[in-house]
Amino acid sequence: MAKAQTNTLALARIDTEEKLLDVRLRLKGKAAVDLADYQRAYAATTGESAPPETLILHILAAFIEADRGFQTWRKANPAPESKR
Repeated sequence: MAKAQTNTLALARIDTEEKLLDVRLRLKGKAAVDLADYQRAYAATTGESAPPETLILHILAAFIEADRGFQTWRKANPAPESKR
């Protein structure tokens, strides 16, 4: 009998209907292993698989959103309207 999942991930369920930006990235070593493990944990937790590219996008967005120092800096240094 499988043990019930009680863990929750910091990454919320991903809306697969979102548009994606293509970014070229190579991971090796611990980063590659960690991402593969996170991909397995995401599938086990949500019951849905997500490709690595999708996970990387959402992990990065979650990290940026949680970085209070960056958010404070961003508010003090808004980008010109033409760059958004």
